[in-house]
This record gives sequence, C-alpha cells and structure tokens, in this order.
Amino acid sequence: MTQSWFSVAGLILVSVGLASCAGETRKEAPSALPSGVSLPSSSKPAQPEDEAVHAALAAYELYWQISEQAGRAPRQKDWRPELAKAMADPALTDYVNEVANLVSVPAHTVGRYGRAPKVTSVSLGEPPRVVVTDCLDATDVHLLSDKAQEPGRYLDNPDQPRRYEFEAQMVRYPNPDRWLVQQVQPRLEKPC
Repeated sequence: MTQSWFSVAGLILVSVGLASCAGETRKEAPSALPSGVSLPSSSKPAQPEDEAVHAALAAYELYWQISEQAGRAPRQKDWRPELAKAMADPALTDYVNEVANLVSVPAHTVGRYGRAPKVTSVSLGEPPRVVVTDCLDATDVHLLSDKAQEPGRYLDNPDQPRRYEFEAQMVRYPNPDRWLVQQVQPRLEKPC
C-alpha cells in the first residue's frame, strides 16, 4: 500500500511484506553508529556481519540523501536514475511515483528528518539482507504548496504523527556489488 504525500508529509511510503528466504538465519545486529563513528579496530579481521552492517548503513544514508533531494526539488529532473543509486524495486518505483505525485500537486518538501537508525537484523543468506529500524522525527518537515495562488502554504496532514518507527529492508545486489533499499515500511501507529 503506498500512501500519498498528503497523508504522510512527504515520506517514502511503501508497504510490501518481505518473505524470509528458506534456510537463512537471522541474527540480532549491533546498533547503528552515528555518522563518522566507527567500531574500534582490533587485530581480528572484520566479520562478515560487521561488513554487511557497515555497507548497509552507508547505503541507507545515501538513500536518505537522494530521497530528500528529490522531495525538495521534484521538478528539477528525472529522479529515477539518481534514486536507482540507492533503491531497488519495489521501493524505487514507489518513490518515483511519489515524486511524480509531488510534481502533479504541485508541492515540495522542506526541512530535514531527525533520525536514529539502528540495525535490527542481519541475514547472510542469498541474497544478504539487513533490516534498519529508524525513529523518524518529522517535526521540522513540511509539505509546501508550489501553486502560484498558495505561496508558502503548508499541505501537512494535521493527523499525521510527527514521530514514528520506519523500517528499511536492505539487500545486497551482486552486479554491480552494492547494497540497496528494497522495501520501506513507515509504522505510523508506532511512536518512538
């Protein structure tokens, strides 16, 4: 279920369930580290789980950078190629549709989300998957009308929660080797 920008104040809304791959194991992963912070180095080589966590978190950050740029300037260009650097289907197509919705309104987003991402599971099965659970704070994010007769008018839904849980399913793709956001699930009913 994809929800409109009006009902979620510019969030990426894709609600597609993720089926577990047969035979894979899931493991609780360490919390995500703040930007610029890394795990202490040790004489032991990096574990595959640690490598997956770091790569998935880097891809998750890229996802937010590009998706926020697209929301701030939806008419600037065709965003699909840029978004494809951080997303795969179904998240990619759903977000491209959301950008098209912004263009049709017309509107754009302003402000930045407060976030507190943490990795909640890691699976090294085929394909490798990492689940990132975030606490989004949309207090400073608004949907702003671009209609000439409505300069500066906010289109925010007053019933929209401003803080809630957000889950992203990250998948490692082999060719080229990269991590991409495959699915996202805003959990508006779960404040954080």
